[in-house]
Amino acid sequence: MSTTTVTLMAAQIHQNAVEDAREYHDERIEELADTDARMYTCTFMHAAMVGSGTTTEELDLAYPADDDNWEVQSVESLPALPVPLPQHHIHPEVLDHLHTLHVDTVTPLVDAAPPISDLGANREPITPTDPVPSVPSSPPQFLQVDPSDPAPPFEQIVNALVQRDVDAQVARIAQEEAEEGRTLTPDGPRPGVHPGPGWANNCEDHGINYMFLIPTDPPQRYEIAPFVSIDWSTTSPELLGTRGLGCPVHAKHLHARADEFPRAAFDRCQEFFFADAQTHSDGVDWAMRQEGDDTLRAEVIRHRAARTKVIHHARQVAELREQLADDRNALADSTRRLARANGYRRLRRHITNTLTPTTSTMHARQISRIKDTVDSPWNYTDKKLSDVCLWCKREGHKVENCALIRVCELCRVGGHLEEGCFQPHTRCVSFQVCCVPLDHKYRRRHACPSTVVIERS
Repeated sequence: MSTTTVTLMAAQIHQNAVEDAREYHDERIEELADTDARMYTCTFMHAAMVGSGTTTEELDLAYPADDDNWEVQSVESLPALPVPLPQHHIHPEVLDHLHTLHVDTVTPLVDAAPPISDLGANREPITPTDPVPSVPSSPPQFLQVDPSDPAPPFEQIVNALVQRDVDAQVARIAQEEAEEGRTLTPDGPRPGVHPGPGWANNCEDHGINYMFLIPTDPPQRYEIAPFVSIDWSTTSPELLGTRGLGCPVHAKHLHARADEFPRAAFDRCQEFFFADAQTHSDGVDWAMRQEGDDTLRAEVIRHRAARTKVIHHARQVAELREQLADDRNALADSTRRLARANGYRRLRRHITNTLTPTTSTMHARQISRIKDTVDSPWNYTDKKLSDVCLWCKREGHKVENCALIRVCELCRVGGHLEEGCFQPHTRCVSFQVCCVPLDHKYRRRHACPSTVVIERS
């Protein structure tokens, strides 16, 4: 079952309010008692007399001498008495109308007043409990009587009062609608309710825009996201999906939708077509807008961001490789200086001959382990068999000894280590000591130009 909301126009609301106000006034007048009706008639007659300046002599009205209540009576034979201003012994509602009453002085309203014979004496005056306000010098602006209007002044005043009630009712309805518009939505998830700006319906007449499955409640089941949005604020645009207002939002990377036919891989020229900050990049952006495919646009953004990162990191690696080469040269120079100083043999003899628990702070077990390690360094290196190079992902060496990111110190060529160099004497000169270790397996493959005799110890 569906309900239809009908929005009333301002003119229709105004007309309905006027009709309701008139019905209310008619029912109210019918419910008044005879005494209240006479009171109303007497009150408006006095108001007409005061407003138009008509005297009692003109009306041929007389008052008995023994009547001190100053009530209007139908007496034909008694002499006329002066009529004082009416006292405010009337009902507050009638008093409000009296204070705002203004009668046109051009057209007399004596004929419109009820017959005097219908008026009776009020022997029990009604005293208002609230203070009686002073009579204003002039009526309010909305109660001004138009002399050119053929309608009687009383009808004009009633219409003005009704119009005022209608305007107040229209203003109240408008205020309620405004407050209802500012009312906060209830807390908690509301599946099926549109989440708001930035979201679009995923399921439309032509079909489903994005095949995005999100968990339901309970989460063991899945459904196609009814509302989707795209987050373009990142270098890898994401597709957002939700079930409705206040429901959890799920995200996944938005990739380019594959073509229906198989396509060949790009070559270098076609790949460079999507590069950013190039002469043709603006044309590619315009073409994407013409294509209108959000998935293709998201993939181009991701491709450009990845290309920028590759260039940045490649330059960092190049700079680090130069720093690594400089550090290796410094290490090689320091190693040669230690070899020239015969540092290995000079220090090893102390470990072998004089290192004991009495001559040092180390215990006997530690000293025994040190001596065994010095004689065979690879035997007690537990990390040797478990080393995995972080660069080439091969076992047997660490990343600082990887041949793919270092240059051979013997021939200054990359791609291999010093142990596997086929031309180890490339940097040797005649007046210096040979740079190749004595146990190198390719030491005797080529003749060394050095003429310095090495003393074996």
